[in-house]
Amino acid sequence: MWYVIQTMTGKEEELTEVLDKMLPQTICEKSFLIKRETCWRLKGEHKIQKEILFPGYVFVKTQIPETLYYQLKKVPKLSKLLSDGEEEFLPVREDEQEFLESLITIEQDEEKEEYIVKRSEIETDEEGNIVWAGDPLSQYLGNVVRKRIRKRYVVIEKELFGKKRTVLLSIRLKGEE
Repeated sequence: MWYVIQTMTGKEEELTEVLDKMLPQTICEKSFLIKRETCWRLKGEHKIQKEILFPGYVFVKTQIPETLYYQLKKVPKLSKLLSDGEEEFLPVREDEQEFLESLITIEQDEEKEEYIVKRSEIETDEEGNIVWAGDPLSQYLGNVVRKRIRKRYVVIEKELFGKKRTVLLSIRLKGEE
């Protein structure tokens, strides 16, 4: 099952490295961040970068969250396993995990896998309304709460980790690279 570890924003990469070095795979099968492609305009050109989709959160795959919890206690001020406050560790719900899996593409880096949310290709009408979208946005057009076509992003609203959250997804117009 997937679980979420909360950490300080900006320390996500550091925490995944610590988990990979410190914990055997029997406790932590995999730790990862979900990143998204972003598009910036610089001198009239679009630049593609990667940003963390959920700042302050690291995902782990484990079958023994209690053991993971006690191992995380050895990592001072770096992490907190999300729970309901009563020592009950909350896994990422099945529907939430399916949602996240539908967004991500797994790319193999030199050393490890990267979980990336790629930009969705879209088509708009004259008023700027999205009339067609490719994956991963296509399944969630009904969840769009804000769109900035010129800035190449949309915001969708979804229930995640026990709260209603907004998720910023990058887009590209049909025919753009």
